[in-house]
Amino acid sequence: MWTRRLSRCAISYQFASRAKLRPLNTHDIRYSSKSTSSPSEVARVGSQKITEEEIIPSKTLFDNVFLRDACSCSSCVDPSTKQKTFSTAQLPTDTYIKSRKSIPGKVSDPEDRIEIVWGAKDEADHVSEYKVKQLEMYGSPLLRYNNRWKFAREQIHWNQKFLEKHLVTREYEDYMKNEEAFNDVLLGLYSTGLAMVRGAPAAEKDTDGQILVEKIAKKIGYIKETFYGTSWDVRAIANARNIAYTSSNLPLHMDLLYYESPPGVQLLHCITNTAEGGESVYADSFRAAYLVRERDPVAFAALATFPLTFHYQNDGYNYMHSRPLIELDPYYRQPHPLLPDVKIKCVNYSPPFQAPFEHMISRSSLEETDLTQHGAFREFLRAYRIFEDLINDKTEQYEERFTPGTVALFMNRRVLHSRREFKLPDASEEHTREFGRWLKGTYLDIDSFYSKLRVISGQ
Repeated sequence: MWTRRLSRCAISYQFASRAKLRPLNTHDIRYSSKSTSSPSEVARVGSQKITEEEIIPSKTLFDNVFLRDACSCSSCVDPSTKQKTFSTAQLPTDTYIKSRKSIPGKVSDPEDRIEIVWGAKDEADHVSEYKVKQLEMYGSPLLRYNNRWKFAREQIHWNQKFLEKHLVTREYEDYMKNEEAFNDVLLGLYSTGLAMVRGAPAAEKDTDGQILVEKIAKKIGYIKETFYGTSWDVRAIANARNIAYTSSNLPLHMDLLYYESPPGVQLLHCITNTAEGGESVYADSFRAAYLVRERDPVAFAALATFPLTFHYQNDGYNYMHSRPLIELDPYYRQPHPLLPDVKIKCVNYSPPFQAPFEHMISRSSLEETDLTQHGAFREFLRAYRIFEDLINDKTEQYEERFTPGTVALFMNRRVLHSRREFKLPDASEEHTREFGRWLKGTYLDIDSFYSKLRVISGQ
């Protein structure tokens, strides 16, 4: 909402060329290549085109304070630290344009620019330069959104049939030494939420003494240490403190949802596996969530609003956190009528660690609630069953038996993982039984993963 106190400036500009679009991270959009028959087409949703004219306005009205705040000159952004040198609140609200001029690009610097001289009462004039493509981006909702997600390719919501053909898999040596193979794994991990590295040494540590799964993870970013440590062993042990450390069936779930900031990426490295059974099963929770929305919007709304509580109370620890099953990106705004009007940020599903419900479950003289809240719990239960039916459909699951040297990388807030019950061969020594199926795991924060994606994409 514009206020009368804020002055505004309208900058009109004509563009000889348009900014190149990077794909929006959604599953149902196809972006045009340079060979498209329509030069102005930048995206296609189904059979409908999205053109440059639709996403980049020829005239845009900006708030003066916004543009002044966006100045990146050496006095506003430190050239060494790349950090802002002032607070937005320090800028005068009466900032106005004293003059402006266009600066055409040169051979050495082909970027067209606009120079603005800012004035304000009792303030020295300030000169700012803005690239025309920068103003294009600020003026276009789609380009503004894509500016954050330049690394993104299509985010593909998969079922079994699709992933069996398109799962990104690379060899360990290539992942560690070949930039293209490493980038393929990261982009594949972003696109489908799951990728595999095969042919790693079937040992806990490399010849240099590093724990292998940590070494693989650190190539992406820093490790997220938890109360399990920087890495942990997944083995069937007596008197286990976690269902993962048994040979029982482990249902589909996500890890550490009782944390305020659960891990974004999980890695599991298979060291040995002589077990009968124990297949790993994965399911795309985003696909299930979007299918719920498509088929039953009321159920989707229940899953996106009703809070679940997750907890871990064992072995001297007491963690607890509440969140809805589906979390939407609160800052996403539909950038074009043909593009999705909501964006799922993450899904939270982990029945083994689900605590008793805490919200909208009772009526008493001590609670001031309306009747609609009392129906919310039952509506959530109905929606919950719809979601579970989708993720437990075997045609929606990808299954694979871990072989020694295989490393699975998956998005912990998107891809659900489980393990079928297994049986270890008879052994005379407990040590042999314990290490009959041995995985080593570690976590990464989602921020370090996204940071690396932006770096490899040149953003």
